[in-house]
Order: sequence, then structure tokens, then C-alpha cells
Amino acid sequence: MKICLALCVILLFSCIEDPKSTYIPPLGGHSEGTWYQIFPVSFYDSNGDGIGDINGITQKLDYLNDTVTAAHKSRTATGGDCDESLHVAGIWLTPVMPSPSYHKYDTKDYMDIDPTLGTLDDFRHLISEAHKRGIKVIIDFVMNHSSEQHPWFQKALEEVRAGKPGRYASYYHFYYGATPPENYKFKTADSNYQSSYYKWWGKAAENAWFEGSFWTGMPDLNWDSVALRKEFERIVEFWLSAGLDGFRLDATSWPYNYRGMERDSDGINGEEKNIELWTWFNKTCQRYNPNVYLIGECWEGEDTIANYYRSGMNYFAFQFSTQNGGGGTIKWGAEEHGEDFVKGLYYWDQKIKIRNPNAISAPFLSNHDQTRSAMYLGENQRKMAASLLVFSPGTPFLYYGEEIGLTSPTYESPDANRRGTMCWSWPKVAGMPDPPPEWNWWQATPESGQGVMQQLKDPGSLLRYYIRANNLKNKYPWIAYGSIEMFPVTDFHVAAYRMTDTDPESDTYRKSVVIVHNTDPGAGHGIAFDPGTISRHFGFSVSGWGVPDPTSFTGGTFTLDPYSTVVFEEVTP
Repeated sequence: MKICLALCVILLFSCIEDPKSTYIPPLGGHSEGTWYQIFPVSFYDSNGDGIGDINGITQKLDYLNDTVTAAHKSRTATGGDCDESLHVAGIWLTPVMPSPSYHKYDTKDYMDIDPTLGTLDDFRHLISEAHKRGIKVIIDFVMNHSSEQHPWFQKALEEVRAGKPGRYASYYHFYYGATPPENYKFKTADSNYQSSYYKWWGKAAENAWFEGSFWTGMPDLNWDSVALRKEFERIVEFWLSAGLDGFRLDATSWPYNYRGMERDSDGINGEEKNIELWTWFNKTCQRYNPNVYLIGECWEGEDTIANYYRSGMNYFAFQFSTQNGGGGTIKWGAEEHGEDFVKGLYYWDQKIKIRNPNAISAPFLSNHDQTRSAMYLGENQRKMAASLLVFSPGTPFLYYGEEIGLTSPTYESPDANRRGTMCWSWPKVAGMPDPPPEWNWWQATPESGQGVMQQLKDPGSLLRYYIRANNLKNKYPWIAYGSIEMFPVTDFHVAAYRMTDTDPESDTYRKSVVIVHNTDPGAGHGIAFDPGTISRHFGFSVSGWGVPDPTSFTGGTFTLDPYSTVVFEEVTP
């Protein structure tokens, strides 16, 4: 039977104009440096209850960026690098709002902190201390659905069960009839079929059903409701006025999720409706903080992700992750295909800038929904992948534990197995949380058996490699937003590209560097330069950590050591 809304009062709250794809610039200005993703319950436990918390993150801020410490100031005063901190530019916290689940992607209060993690005062203190160190803070914001325990949904159920659906019922998708609505149909090249995976229906009352795309414990929000949008304007103001720097938006392709279809039966383009929603959200955030940083999860194909840049937000580049089909752009590069890696960088940059000239990519190796990258890469490949990630144009994101080679199972398993305890030391030390409740895997350490404390002392460790890469990247922060140009090479192992500063307000405006990676683990390879165009160069290698300069210059050619990265600073015009 046809799906219909029961009362005209729903229409009153749900009426909204047709989607428009007005272009506005991305928010947050230049997002420089490497960012770090934290799953709070698994990161650091400050009070000994076995659960990672907000204060635990605050206590570990010097590990993430120690710019306020005496050790850092002493080293940098003499021109040296600090080798005790990752020097990240920002942190993304997976959900911290009150929730009945360990993962907290089902929010029951959008304006508070889950008590297992701490208090709002603890969170404000974290933001203050992070900002002292030059670290921005964003949190996961789940807008496709709420928890079934949210007061909005409970009030909506009361309205529906009383036969008087009104304001709160308009916040969700209620359908009326003897049976739940049909699942949306997916059209393939040779047939039509129905999917039972993407749509779940909960029974609200006799002849009344609600939609839950992920499951019925997470009822979907109705973004055609003007009243709901007003609620979220208030929520956005609350967080941004507290000093938060922005949001990571979960499941951005789901609110109008006519998945697998260009248009639904009513001729409404779901993708365009989603872009309208995120354009509105972008503008809303901009009212309260013009420099807010917004980044979306759009776990779709490249063309779809690129199209979402029209909303003015930034998006994760899933094709770069190690779990992407075929292994991902960065994994392919680390497996000796440097030239193909550069082509992937360049063409992705061109694709997103067609949709938005100010678009900035966000590459990553793995995240909380994926098998950890250490499971797909060998020991030295992890270091090569670190170079390829950190020096990619855009805002690279590092999943907590990735810098020490933290592992997770590659087989089908609970998501909790991908969100295991951060290994600060092995054997285990105080402050290391218990694994999440759904954890069922035996191994909770890096493959090397070394935690953070051990790897900081080991110059050849993966952690020290990440630190060195970030130290060098931070000398040229405009790599994040500069223009990319492929640089000619004669061997497919070599990845080479020029990054040029494009910000007229930058102190280094119009400077450029040529970034070169030799992805061959067994042989050196060269790149031709006129030595008069190079002012200086910096580099390091996987196999020869102690070598200060992994290059040799002969007859106009720089030969790079196996598995090495070099940044050539060009003479300013």
C-alpha cells in the first residue's frame, strides 16, 4: 500500500523547500597538519575504572603535541626537532554524547557528555588545554538517527500512540498501515530486487511504523522537518560557543538514503537532498564560527564523494584507505607503485576542485569501521605508507594506534575488535583501559610487541618514523592546501609531485617544494633536477634511518635510497 503521513499537522512541521545546490566555500580555512582520530573509551583511563575518558585524553595531549613543554622549546630554540610528540594539528573524537551503547553512535542527549567519559567541564578543560598546544578539537556528530531512548523519540511515540502525531512525530519517519512499508528497491543492470539490509521498521503502535536504517534502536531523523532543524541550530550553537572547533559528520549519504537509485518513485533525488542538508548545516555552523572545520563520512564511490563537496564541507577520501577495494591508493603506492600513487593524488585533487575550487582532501589508512592498516602492510611498508599519507595534499587523518602498528583481526568480527585498547606500554601499564565490552580477540598489542613508551626510545620504530615525517611536513604547512602538479619521473617506483603555496596571505606565499618518494624497497632510483633550482632538501629512509641525507647527486640527478622520502625546497621565484 502507499505510504502516507496521517495528519496535516505533520505537513506543517515537515514543509521545506526543494533542494538547492548553491556553492559556498569550505569552512575552517586552511586545515594544516596531520589530524588524529581517538576512540575515547579505548584511549586512556584517568580514574582507574577501566574506561578511557575525557580527562585521560587531556593527560595525553603532550604526546599528541607538546609545543608547550620545556623539552620542545629547548629543542626548537636550537633548530632541532622534538622526537617525543606526534605534533598533530587536530583531534577527532568519536561520539562523546550520552548513549546506551559502548560506541555511542546512538545519541540520547545532543547537549551533554556521557557520564562514563566525564562532564561538560572536563570537556571544556580538554578544549582549553588542546588549544594551548595548537590542537583543534572536533567531535562525531550523528545526525542520521538518534537513540530510541532520546526524549524526542519517546515523546513522538506518545503522540503517535495517542493518535495525535505532532511536533515530535515530525522529527522522525512514521508510516501508517497494516504492514511496514516496502524496502526501497535497488535497480541493477538486469533486474529489480529488494534489500532487507538497509531498512528496518519498528512498530510504534497498531498500524504505525517508524524507520531505522541501521536498526530499530536508532530511529531515523526526518530532515524535512523545519522544527528538527531549529533544534539542531540550537545544538550547534551550544557546542561551538563552548569552544569546539567543528564536527565530523557521520553517514552523510544516509539522511535521504535512496541508495542504489538515481531517483525514488516520487522523482526526488536523494543525493541532491543530502547535499542540500549539508549545505544548510554548513551555513548554520558558519553563523556561530566562520572558521569551523567540518568533515563528512560519505562511504560511497569516488564520484559521489566528490559531488558532496558541493555542500562546502570536506570529506574523507575512502579510496586511499588500505581496506578499499584493491587495497587503496596508499597501499598500492607502498607496494612499489609510486607513480600510480601520484596519479591518484592528482586526479582526485582535480575531481574535487571541479565541484568546489577550495576543496581539501582528507586521506587516511584506516578508521574505527575498518581492519587496521597494520594488517595489510608489512613492517617497512607501514613506514613507507606513513610517508605517503603524511605528505599527501589535504588533511591526513591518523587512527589512534596506527602510529605504533596496533593490529586488529582481518576476518568478520564485532566492530569493537577494531577499536581496541591503545597500547601505551607492553607489559600493560596503569591508564590502559579495558577492551570494549564486545571485544573477543586475543591480541591487543602492536605486532612489534612495543607500545608507545618503548617505541619513543627506539629511533628505528614506526612511531619515531611518524614523528619525523610530521616534523618535516610541519615545515611546509601549505602542503595541505597548495596546488599539486605531477613531476616527471623515469621509473614507476618514484612518486614525485610539486606543491605550491597558493595563499596570498601566507608568509611563504609562492614557495614550492617537490616531494619525492622512492617506493622501491630494494634499489635506489633517481630524479632529474637543475641543482640551481633547489635551495635545500630534507629526507629520511625506511631502511637507513640513521642516514641524514638519503640522496646522492650526480650529473643533474638525485638518486634516492630505497624506501625513502625527500622534500626538495625550490628557489623562490
